[in-house]
Parts: sequence; C-alpha cells; structure tokens
Amino acid sequence: MIKDNIKIIRDFFRLVKGNKKWIFLLFFGSFMAHLSSLLVPVFTSNIVYEVTNGNAYATYLNIGFLAITYLVYNLFWYLNYTSYSHNFQYSYKNLREKIIDKIFTYDTEFTDKISKGTVLNTVNTDTANLSEMIDNVCEIIVLFLKVIVMIFIFLKTNLYIGLIVLLLEYLYLKSFDYCNIKSTKYLRGQQKYRDKLTDNLSQILNGLGEIKVFNLYDKIKNNFYVIANKWSDQYMLKRKYVNIRSTLLPFVIHFGKVILYLILVFFVLEGKYEVNTLILLITYFENIMTNTKELMGYSRQLREWSISITRIDTLLNYSNKGQITFGINENDYINGLVEFKNVSFSYKSKNRGNIKNINFIAEPNQITALVGHSGSGKTTITNLILRKYKIDEGEILIDHENIYEYSKSVYSTNVVGVNQSPFIFNMSIRKNLSLIDSNFKNQVEACKRVGIHDYIMSLPKGYNTVLTENGSNFSGGQRQLLAIARTLLSKAEILIFDEVTSSLDTILVEKIKDIFENLKLDHTILIVTHKKDVMQIADKIVVLNHGEIVGLGTHQELMKENEYYIDLQTNNYSSSHKKMEIDSIVEDHNSEQK
Repeated sequence: MIKDNIKIIRDFFRLVKGNKKWIFLLFFGSFMAHLSSLLVPVFTSNIVYEVTNGNAYATYLNIGFLAITYLVYNLFWYLNYTSYSHNFQYSYKNLREKIIDKIFTYDTEFTDKISKGTVLNTVNTDTANLSEMIDNVCEIIVLFLKVIVMIFIFLKTNLYIGLIVLLLEYLYLKSFDYCNIKSTKYLRGQQKYRDKLTDNLSQILNGLGEIKVFNLYDKIKNNFYVIANKWSDQYMLKRKYVNIRSTLLPFVIHFGKVILYLILVFFVLEGKYEVNTLILLITYFENIMTNTKELMGYSRQLREWSISITRIDTLLNYSNKGQITFGINENDYINGLVEFKNVSFSYKSKNRGNIKNINFIAEPNQITALVGHSGSGKTTITNLILRKYKIDEGEILIDHENIYEYSKSVYSTNVVGVNQSPFIFNMSIRKNLSLIDSNFKNQVEACKRVGIHDYIMSLPKGYNTVLTENGSNFSGGQRQLLAIARTLLSKAEILIFDEVTSSLDTILVEKIKDIFENLKLDHTILIVTHKKDVMQIADKIVVLNHGEIVGLGTHQELMKENEYYIDLQTNNYSSSHKKMEIDSIVEDHNSEQK
C-alpha cells in the first residue's frame, strides 16, 4: 500500500503544478489541527480524574484548556480549508490549460485513437479530481504520522496492549487495502464504459433526425443498452467490495474495542490503572481506528484518482508521429491554383474514403465539383487540401508549391472550408464573425455578399443577436450563409464547401448557387455535392468511384460520354446518397462499439 501510494503521489506532483504558498498552509493547517486533536483525550481524561477526586480548580482549568484546544483545532481547520480552495483553483486552471493547449497541437486522427467521450470526461472530471488530490496527499501523510504517535503511546503505556492494538491495526489496514484495490479495479472498468456511453449518446444526439426518419431506434438502442449493461456489471462488482469495506470491516474495530475494554477494566479493578487511563486509552483506540478508516478512505481515493492520472497522461503523451508540420514558405501572394499529382491516401482507422492515384487541377475563378457516392473519396480530397491528414503518395500543389512547404500563417489564411454542419458558437453574430475579423465594416460587407445582412438587420438586436448553441435559432440555410460570410472574412483565396447544400430546400440551394457564381470571380472554389443542379454550374467536375477518378470534365461533356456520371444524374442520386450516408453512420456506430 505504502509503495503504491508513494508512486501515485510522485506521478501526481509530476503532472499537477500547485501553488507553494497554499500547499504549505494546507499542510500546516492540517498538521496543527490533528496535533491539537491529540490533546483532547488528555484533557478529557484529566477532567474525569480531577472531578472524581473533588479537585474543582484543576477540573475547571482542564475544561478551560479543552475549550482553547477546540478553538485552536477549528481555526487550523479553517486555514486548511481556505488553503485548499485557493490551491484547487490554481491547480485546476493550470492543469486544464495544459491539457487543452496540448490537444490543439494534435492531428485530426487524434479523436480516432482517443474517443471524444474520453477527452470530454478527462477534461471535465479527471482534471477536477487531480486538483483535489493534494488534500488527499496531505491527509494521508498527517494521519499516518498521527496514528504512529497514538500507537507509540499504547506501546509506552503497556507493551502487550500496544502489540494487540498494532495487530488489530495491521488486520484492518490489510483488509481495507484489499477492498480498495478490488473496488478501484472495477471503477476503472466503469469509467471505460462511461466513456463509451458518452460517445454513444453524442452520436445518437447528432444523428437523432436520421435515426427517426430511417427507424433505426431499435438497433441504436440495443447498442446503447449493451454498453450500459457492461457499465452496470462493473458497478455491481465494485459494490461487492465497497459493501464489505463499509459493513464487515468495522467489526474489527468493534471486536478490538471489546477486547481492549476487557483488558483495561481488569487492570483498573486490579488497581494498576486509574479510570482516567482507561478513558484515555479507549479514546485513543477509537481515534486510531477512526483515523485509519479516514486514512484508507483517502488511500482509496488516491487509487481511484490514479486512473485520472493515467487518463491525463494518455492525453498529454499521445503519440503525434503523424502530425503534419508546416514549412517556411512565407509567400502570401496566392493565386489559388490547386493541383493533385498521383495522390494516394488510406485511412488507418477505416476502409471507406480511401483514394488512389488522383490527378486533377482546380483553377482560380472556377468552380470545381467533386461528385460520387458516399465513401468514394470526395471529402477525403478536401480534408487533404485542408491538411487534416498527410498523403501517402504523390503531391498536392498550390501555385506549383507543395502544400507542406507553406508556413502556418500563410496556409491557414488562404485555404478555408465550410462543411455540411458548420459550428456556430453560442455568442452574438458579431462575436462569431469577430473570431475571424473584428472590423464591423468588413463583417457587414461579407454578410451583404452572401445575402444574409438584411435578415440580420430585421432581428431586434441585429448583429448583437445571441445565437443559441450551434446556431439552432437560425435555420439550416441561415447558418450556412453565416458560415460562408465568416469564411469570406478570412480573405482566403481557396474556398472549400463540403455538402453545404445537402439539407437545404430548393430556394436556398438556388441562392447558394448564385453565391458560388459570385465567389468564383475572385476565388478558387471546390465543392463536394450530390445536388444535380449544383453540379451543373461547375466549370469542372471530378467524378469519383471507390477512390478513383472515373470522369473529368464539364457537365455537358460528362453527360455525353461518362456512364457513371449519367447514372448519377438520371437516377435518384440524392435519395441513394442519403441512404448510403445513413448506412455508413450505422456502420461506423457499430464498429466503434466493438
């Protein structure tokens, strides 16, 4: 137990940065409070002794000392609690920022290897656990010293009684520690399945509309209940040892107390000890066992929170070998010529969306559309341009320069994307736009260009209107227009739109088509789409099937000779596309649960 706790404490101080001043006062307050508590049984037994012998002055004097001891005791605990609060605030802030800052440096595949549920629970719960842990460390050290002192008092008073107390203490400690080890093991299992439940529930909420439309409730529900049942199994196994610890182990204390009473009463009746000695030793024995229970409780929490140490370590030490580095090319005069040369890429965590030997050019002042069924590689191509993944083979060039050679500042300000469900922050429209450009005049111009300015001005608070989480008080089309306006504020030359019209009605699709036509006048536009009428406005269409290009040209050219493209146009592509997307959601959902 001691060895394990020392390792946990060492790992804790390696991770958590505490405030030295508040840590010192935390330990000092606890040490002095426990030290003063050792005097309470002394004064209590003295009061019994003096009042029994009719010594009024000494009795009242000891009562006065007892009152002062209680006052000192509570003042030192106030110091301890105040120090704990300040240190928690300091440690939590530092640890949370340390984790968040690290996460922002990781590659896109980070959430493929470490689930979102794990990340959320670690940032929200584990950081709080570890920030509280310094108090546990403090109490374990101080309580351990206090128990040692009280056992020494027993040994000095009577060696045989002291050895009995030491034996009872050992049995209690070993049994308690065994229960702690077992309950922590199953708590670890609970947290594993809690992360899976968080992931599962997040997927359900994100896909709730599709789940209802395609009547997937039973399949999704069954997966959820399988995980929930596994969590429940781990809980029951943990409770077995919690119940033993809470109900059966106290028998050791009660049994020991009875034995101690028998021995001490015998000595009192034999005239070897006064009654006050019996009271003093019985009180110290109760304190030993109470403090041992507290000590083991803190030790249990230490073991449980060691899981938090492991989880935080996993986040902070995530292997970032595939991280895409930026180059030193600071040329910010980007025209926007995008070229794929023999590009191949395969996902490490899934089979869909892989591409092979892709070659095409997207030119400035043109709209280039990427079309094909779900899993054909459309979004993969846009993700590669956005540098979310690094290609396996070939080259991606912008203005004849490899994309990995550009500096971060140049690339991030020249290549931006808008996806099917753009994220809108829970803040005002103006603040959402200010994340990119705080100039209000520029914000208004961007909103006018995409045709949402008049609607914003019709709202009671205009640009100061606060958007609900993810912009749910805006329609889907309005969120898309706001996201496009936000993208324009970046002054990027290359704009990528991934299925931005997929869930919009015909009127809004026509509006966004006009926006695309306008934007191409001074941008390179790449669009992933399954809308037939959007394909028809493209200057160039790249047709994909199973990760390979099976057609390249204008709408008119492809309709003359490309059977795959003709099939996309003449058959119900939108419906089949949607069904394949839902099937892929279910497939991903099921594979993640495995």
